[in-house]
Amino acid sequence: MNNKGYFYDEEGYLSLWLCKANSEQLLQDYVNIDYAKVENDEIPFQLGCDFNISWYDEDFIETAFEDNMVGWDLLKGHSYIDSIIPVLKKDYQELMEKKYNSTIIFYDMNYDGKVMETNNKNYGYFRFIGSFKYYIE
Repeated sequence: MNNKGYFYDEEGYLSLWLCKANSEQLLQDYVNIDYAKVENDEIPFQLGCDFNISWYDEDFIETAFEDNMVGWDLLKGHSYIDSIIPVLKKDYQELMEKKYNSTIIFYDMNYDGKVMETNNKNYGYFRFIGSFKYYIE
């Protein structure tokens, strides 16, 4: 893997992760951009290192941390989530019924899923569910 990663910007798509983060603070640390790394031409956030994503727009991310819930319950309250529920019910039912404690959603990102999951000893378990076209209702 190169240290630059890839851009996955695509308007109208969201990329969803369900996670078992080691804590709420570590979830935030996992996605926060470290601007010192930008100057060194490195991937500037840990999720990016684990999933080979170079960058994201900080205005287009939502995270949530709630202890021990099924995926469906963790999605409640996220923006535009109702528009992807039919696809999740059809194709991802089994994954959505497992227990997690957090979500990460990048909007206007169409991640390709080359890396589907990681068990990062410092931060926790992170599972990419998919990228979905979302609709503003």
